[in-house]
Formats: sequence, structure tokens, C-alpha cells
Amino acid sequence: MAKKDYSKLEKDDLLKVIEKLESRKKYGLIWDEEKTKEQFEKESENALPVLKEVKGKEIKTDTKKPTNILIEGDNYHALSVLNYTHQGKIDVIYIDPPYNTGKKDFVYNDNYVDEEDEYKHSKWLSFMSKRLRLAKNLLTDDGVLAVSIDDHEIAQLKLLLDELFNENTKVVAVKMSEASGLKMGATRKVGNIPKYKEYVIFAKKRGIKNLRFDPIKKAEWDNEYNIFIDNFSKEDREKINQLSAKEMITDDDLIQLDHTILSKIKLKTVSQALKETRLKKDDDILNWKLDNAWRIARTAASTSVKAIADEKKKKTNQVVFSVLSKRDGLLYIVKSDYKKDSKKPRVQIIFADDNLESHPGDIWTDIKTTGLEAEGNVDFKNGKKPLDLIRRIIYSSYNNDAIVCDFFAGSGTTGEATLELNKIYGGQRQFILCTYNKENGNGNIADQYCYPRIKNAIQGYRKKSALGGNLKYFKTAFVKNSISRDDLKIRITRECTEMLCLREGIFEEVKTNADWKIFKQGDRVMGIYYALERDGLQSLKKELDKMKGEKILYCFTLDPLGLDKEDFVDWQGVSLEPIPQKILDIYEQIYEY
Repeated sequence: MAKKDYSKLEKDDLLKVIEKLESRKKYGLIWDEEKTKEQFEKESENALPVLKEVKGKEIKTDTKKPTNILIEGDNYHALSVLNYTHQGKIDVIYIDPPYNTGKKDFVYNDNYVDEEDEYKHSKWLSFMSKRLRLAKNLLTDDGVLAVSIDDHEIAQLKLLLDELFNENTKVVAVKMSEASGLKMGATRKVGNIPKYKEYVIFAKKRGIKNLRFDPIKKAEWDNEYNIFIDNFSKEDREKINQLSAKEMITDDDLIQLDHTILSKIKLKTVSQALKETRLKKDDDILNWKLDNAWRIARTAASTSVKAIADEKKKKTNQVVFSVLSKRDGLLYIVKSDYKKDSKKPRVQIIFADDNLESHPGDIWTDIKTTGLEAEGNVDFKNGKKPLDLIRRIIYSSYNNDAIVCDFFAGSGTTGEATLELNKIYGGQRQFILCTYNKENGNGNIADQYCYPRIKNAIQGYRKKSALGGNLKYFKTAFVKNSISRDDLKIRITRECTEMLCLREGIFEEVKTNADWKIFKQGDRVMGIYYALERDGLQSLKKELDKMKGEKILYCFTLDPLGLDKEDFVDWQGVSLEPIPQKILDIYEQIYEY
């Protein structure tokens, strides 16, 4: 590869090269960012992206539910638009980008990047970095980004996300395939290591915390739980639970618990209790253990609990009694028949039903990966992710009204998972999906897979009931740049209507004329005034005055400093927003036009 001849550069160009080299970090990712421009960069040199609605693809089932969004087009253009409409508003971003395997899964400038491409990692990193930087801008302060990836780019992606999120990242391994006969046959022949897992990298601005994950059932019964508690009822157990949850536990509470419940119980082994049932079959025995998990227990060593128990043993002859940690105020049930000279007796009683489930942790082996072809009722052969996986990721946000974004939407799993969570747990989550409509081995993604799947989920398919919901379908379009700045402002104002609707979540057009439009959604009203001349403002004001609810007006102005307040002296109860300067400011940061 020929080296650049720096001797031919002008002084200013040389200074730029030197400044760039000196500013380059000493640790982290370095790649050739300037080797090849992407197609979207070429398209954007003379044009700026906007959205245009495809009216015939709107789905509306319930006006009380949020409007979900599907954007067809290059996801960089879509992210550019979202940086105006949704900056700092997205709670969850999940993406399943190309893995760059070299097997026609990653397209760069309309060409597949194959295994022999010496710039394959640089191209992928450049592609991902540009999009992830825009995506980070969309997240709320507590928002979470989750990215699926495999071994081909896990190292590069981790370093990239560490840089973007100040190392506030966490890698989770996810079992994604089984040890099939075909896979094992190839492994025996070649002697390689078969792939069973992929990864999800989580990233948050303020650290990996405040995430919600439902516990998962343990695969097997833990035989450490070998104590059966007799003369003990479910009501007794519930009283213990209620007392444990109490904010302030008193000495009188402990006396009452010891006297009424713990003094009467008898302890035996689980084996002894099972003999009395006369159960023989393994499944029956397991079911019995699960049914009685509330009164099956084990003991565990605890130095701090032993110290409290030693003191109480001097005052009681009960085998089982309660103690209270003075440090953290926690209630413990102890088994006190341990030897006095034992250094680490198993003193603390732990109930089995508190431990039938566990946090999924950072190795997820419970996600079902078979039968995915039926999900969504679309046959997406390559890259369909399990609904169970995406539901878990989205549900990790405590916001039940979360806005969820996926800008590598593929078959639309994220959309269906979002609707399912609303059905299962309640809430008003909504999704924004972005995907192109190009052939990638599956077919035209948006038309043949993503949109049909969302439609199926909303209306129901096969044996799955309708999830309901609403959808707006947009395509990215472009406003050509202009030598005249004022001319560009006029034209982008005329083309930004859908962007404003998306920004405010207000879509129903109720009034329109040549100078303005009025939209309504629930109790919110939005007016858009397009003309530089102010002749039509009074007619718009007259219409807005008739309407009730929260009102906002987007008004065109050539002045980059904002609106002339004299035009709006008598406008009451209407928030004002100038257009298009804020749109152009964001695009200037992104495209440097």
C-alpha cells in the first residue's frame, strides 16, 4: 500500500495532520477513519434528511395507545432526524448490527466486506462509531444501550463503547445455539471450537445500575435444602415474610415470633418427610419439593449471625429462634443446636422458596433459541433474535412508558417485544424502528419483513392474539442544499412537518390552509406556521383560541436568534418554537455542511 507523500502538502494541511496525531489517544481504538466515505456522506454533501409519511401504511387501532414509528431509510439519516426530534428522550436502545463475519453480512458503500478486505475492521468501526455517537445523544440520563455482537467484533465494540460511555459497560454472554449433530460433526472433522453463544454489551452514561431483571427459575433442585419444617403453616411463613419487610422491627416483634411460631416447629430431614409421602417417581418427588419449598430450608454459616445467636442462646432453650442484626436491621431465623466451640457453625436458616430463582447474571443460558421461524409470522432466515431476549433487555428499564429505539430493526423483533411488554406488564411503551429496504439475502427488509411483522403483532397472527397499537410509517427524504442560506431555510421549513409531528408525538391533522396547519393528539395541540409574511397569523390564532389543551406553535423565521415577540404579544397559553434554525444547528454539528 503506497504511503502518503507529506512533502506535497501545504503548511496548513501539514499542521492539521500534526494536530490530529498529537490529539490521538495513547490507549484505545485507532483505525483508518478516512479511507472510504460512506454512501450516506456522499448523499448528504448536498442535501439534508427529512421524513415523509407513507399514508397507506398507517395502522390505527386505539387512540389511547401511543403511536409507534417505523422509518425506512439509511439509519444514519434516521438517527440524524432523531437527534432533532428525540435527543435525550430515548430510554432503551437495542441494536443487532452486522457482525462483520466476512460472509456477506456487512455492506459498506453497497459492497459486501469480505474476509480478505484489509480494511474490514476499519470500515466496520467507522460505520458503527458514527451511528453510536448519534445514538448516545438520544439516550436519557438513565437510558440504556444494548448491542448484540459475536466474536468477530466483540473486542473492537467493547473498546469503542468503553470510550463513548467512559467504561460504563458490561458484557453478557447469551447462549444462542445448541450442540446439534451437524455442528458436532463439523467440529470433529475440523477440530475447531463450536459457537454456542453471542454477547450483549450494555452501556449507560452513569454506570451499569438501576436495571431491572426478573429472576429465572433454577434448572435443578438444590439438594442442600435438606431440612423439613413441621408444625409450620403457610400463614406462619407469611407472617415471617411480613415481619422481615417491616421498616422497624422491635424486640416485642421477636418475642411474639419466637413464642407463637418458632417455639412449636419441629425439624426433620427432607428424606424423612418424603418417606411419609411414599412418592417414588422423580417427577412426583420434584413437584412435592417445589410445592413445599416454603417450609424446606438449609443452614448456612455466618459469623455475624452466630455472634447475635450466641448472646440469645444464654436466654432461651428454643432450638429455633429469631435474631435481629443491629447493623442493618435484618431479621434472621437461626438453628441454635450448634456446638459451642464450633468456629463456623451452620446457624442461619435459609428457606428454599427464596432461592428457587436467581438473577440471570452475566451468562444467559435460559433464552429459548429454537422455533424462532414462527415468531412474527415472517420467515426471516438470517439474524432473527428471540423475543424472550429482546423483552428482557427492554424490560430492564424501570420506565413502563419507555421509548424504545432499534436502528438495525431487521425483522422487527424489537417492535413486537415492546407491544408484548405492554400487554404483559401494562404501561405505554412505544418503539421507533429504523431499517433500510434493500436486499440483504432475506429480501427487501422493510417491505417484506419488518412492516408485515409489526402489522401481524398489532392485529394478531396464528394463535397469538392481537397486541393492539398504532403505527406511522415514514421514509427518509432529502432537502437539497443551497448557496442561499435563506432559501435552504424556506425549503426545509416546508418539508419538516413530519419531523415536528414526531418530535411532539402529535399526528392528527385537524385544520390546514396555505400558510399553516394544526395537529391534535389527545389534549395536546400543535400549530405550524410556514410563511415568512405574518398576514396569516391571526387566522391561525383564531383557530387555536377555539381549541382546548396544551398548545405549541412552530413558527418560521429567517432570524437565527428566534421569533419577533411583538408578533405574539396577545397569544395566551401557547408555547413558541422557531423553525428551522434548531434543525439546521443540529445538522451542522452532524454533517458540517
